[in-house]
Amino acid sequence: MRAHPRCVGLAANQVGVLRRIIVLDTRAHPRTTVTHGLQVVINPVLVVAEGEVTGREGCLSLPGLTAAIARAARVVARGVGLDGEAIEIATAGFEAVVLQHEIDHLDGILILDRVRSEEDLFPRRRSPRLGQRGSQ
Repeated sequence: MRAHPRCVGLAANQVGVLRRIIVLDTRAHPRTTVTHGLQVVINPVLVVAEGEVTGREGCLSLPGLTAAIARAARVVARGVGLDGEAIEIATAGFEAVVLQHEIDHLDGILILDRVRSEEDLFPRRRSPRLGQRGSQ
């Protein structure tokens, strides 16, 4: 995750590890308003999803595209931390979107599966700040 600029989350199956594990860290992303820092969650499950927000999402699995995706605005997820203890993450905004995006990966769902119409697909913009492709 750290090897890709502006990457804020990764699911284990994206790197060939067939386990229900996600990692996310939204602290450095400009869209972040709420963050719990670096989180590693084993067997994450969404238990609350409220409201709706639509925003552009990018994905390491689809490096040339972004898409306008509707997600819950506020979520609560439960799982197990690296220490084996139960954890609960109640979050909103961008961090909530990232959490949902990574759990989708564990369920075999990509952003393309959530696109409502062709008009919601966009070529990835180059990030002038990074000098390379950046995620939205």
